[in-house]
Amino acid sequence: MTGERPCHDTTYPVRLRDGSTLVLPLRPLPDGEKAIALLMSNQTAFAVEHALVRLLTDLARELQPEVIVGVPTMGLAYARPVAENLGFDDYVALGHSRKFWYDDALSQPLTSSTSPDQAKRLYLDPALIERVRGRRVLVMDDVLNTGRTAVAAIGLMQRVQARIVGITAVLTEGWAWRDALQQVGEDMPGLVHALGHIPMFGRSAGGWEPLAGT
Repeated sequence: MTGERPCHDTTYPVRLRDGSTLVLPLRPLPDGEKAIALLMSNQTAFAVEHALVRLLTDLARELQPEVIVGVPTMGLAYARPVAENLGFDDYVALGHSRKFWYDDALSQPLTSSTSPDQAKRLYLDPALIERVRGRRVLVMDDVLNTGRTAVAAIGLMQRVQARIVGITAVLTEGWAWRDALQQVGEDMPGLVHALGHIPMFGRSAGGWEPLAGT
């Protein structure tokens, strides 16, 4: 451990863009040698949820979208209230579950960092194509880590000629998402806007230490 990277025991405080602090629990990964600061958006207190939605609304407003597109699962918890706060009539929820009227051409394969053994697909309901076609779209997730879900969402939006003005998240985690988005387009990583950033953590004698480069 160094003085520049203090150790943490069970929680990690994240500084958000407005200067406030979000305290997250640290959860060891299966190998026992690394840990993550875990944001479980469906388990946060209502006061925390409302504060995050307010900050995301302010962030979204700066980007001037015409449509908010929510990424499942936890991104939907923020996309809907943000769209409502912006005065929109609706929003677009992407999904993992294939309804019988869905078109496989409007889907993208993906895997989740928290469920790596479960192959999924990301779907856009064909009935919602005209909500996004040719319009300024803001893609919203809760935590951006590997970037795979964001890449899948971008692929769907590009397929229906939507104009992507940003990718927002409560938090970015590590920097692997930059490489993933770079493969979609050189300017894509620059479209990411988040309220805060969390590193990955490694075990040390004093607890959990933020890993260099994350």
